[in-house]
Order: sequence, then C-alpha cells, then structure tokens
Amino acid sequence: MDHISPAVPGRQLPHGESAAPAVERTVRLLELLGTQPRGLGGQALADATDMPRATLYRMLKVLAAHAFVQQAADGGWQLGPALARLGQRAARSTDLLGAAPPVMHRLAADVRETVKLVVVDGVEALTVAVADPHLEARVTARVGTRVPLHIGGSQRLLLSHAGAAAWRRVLSGPLERRTTRTLVDPARLRASLELLRRGDSEQSVGEGIDGVGAAAALVRGSGDRVLAALVAVYIHAGKPARQLQEIRARVEAAAADLSSLQLEVVRAEGAPTQR
Repeated sequence: MDHISPAVPGRQLPHGESAAPAVERTVRLLELLGTQPRGLGGQALADATDMPRATLYRMLKVLAAHAFVQQAADGGWQLGPALARLGQRAARSTDLLGAAPPVMHRLAADVRETVKLVVVDGVEALTVAVADPHLEARVTARVGTRVPLHIGGSQRLLLSHAGAAAWRRVLSGPLERRTTRTLVDPARLRASLELLRRGDSEQSVGEGIDGVGAAAALVRGSGDRVLAALVAVYIHAGKPARQLQEIRARVEAAAADLSSLQLEVVRAEGAPTQR
C-alpha cells in the first residue's frame, strides 16, 4: 500500500524539488496577498515572489478571471471573492452525519430524552444516528433500526414528503399493525399524509410501541430537499401538555439549525447517500 505523508502547513520545498513549480508559485502568491488585505502593487508582488513580471501578470490574469484575485481601486491586487466562498464551503461539513451529533447531543440534554436521526430507505425509515441522555428512565434507540414508513408520526412525516412513488409502494403493500393506534387503513393513511406534507413537524404517541411518544421535525438540505427527520422519543405517561409542546418546539428549533447549514448528503454505513 502506498504511504502518503501528511502535508506540513507552511513548509516550502528546497529549490529545485517542487513537482509543480507553477502551482507552488500560485500558492505563494495567494498566501502573500492574504497577509495584505489592502493589496499590493505589481512591482511589490514581483519583488516578494521573485517572479518575472511577465509570468506574474499572466498568473494574475488567470486568477482574476476566476475571481481568486481582484484589483483594488488604487490598481493594487488583493484576494477575490472566490476564495471566501471556497473557505465557507470548506469550513462546514456537507455531510449531515458529520454535522448532526453536536446538535443532537444538545437537544438530548435539553429535553432529557433520546434523540435520533432517521432517513428514508426504500419503504422503511432507517435510524442513522442516536444521542442518548443516559438517564435511567428513557426510551432507547439503536443505529441501524428500521421501521416501516407508515408506523409512527416521524416515519409518516418522512413518507409524506417522499413523493408519489413512495406513497404508491407503501399504500399498495400490506400495512403492518403494531399497536391499536397504527394506521393500517390505506384511506386514513393517505389522508394523514396529505395533512403532514403541508408542514415540517409532527408529534404522535403509541403508534409503534404503546406508551411511547415522539416529536419529529424535518431536516432540509441544499435545494430545500428533505434529508432526514430529527426525532425525540420519550415515555408519554405523566408528561403534561406544556412539556410535550416544549419538546416539540425544541426539536423543531434543532432541526431548523441543521437545515440552516444547507447540507448536501447523508452518509453512513448502511445508509443511503443523497445528492
């Protein structure tokens, strides 16, 4: 197996060792401009980089055409907006599984309940991440658990936004009943989906396990695509209406925080990748 040594920030190869001298000169030029927010004139850049002026101006022309550099009002050169855009993209993960854990753990601590992240996989909802509050009285959840899309409010919420093909597959197949609250009548299920697709959150109790409630909110990514549902699951008995409302509100707020990141994919072992 090939071994790739990690790059050392700021390290310069001895003269003559660079495998790509033009790239190295470009990097040095951009790093230099990064230390001079007001910009530098062409002669100052040529002196600092030890480049012939003709070479320097050809490089600046190409970089300017792609907005990596720009000319200031006084004619000097400074970094352009393209670098700022790239920096913003590099600073944030585009993978929901990379960005979600801190938000999920804060939510689990706030509501003192188990929090999970579920995605659509065929006609099932797949749990891809879990945050456990580590309390004695709690509902447990496990990564890799699969639940039919018609069972439970969080699953139905995902199904309602999954599109006509997913609706047909679920509504035409046998609908498993797990509790007396499970929706197994196709007409009632369709009516529920019609209502749910008008919003981004849902709260339900006892559809998959008697006495277990859940508050769910959709996480949307770039292009407003639905990536997943963020769900808090809890023992319903003994919780007053105000506490249930608070749980739902906090789930909605956490899902909105994740949605604001405009993530692009969900990637985990055994989970679908969305692009």
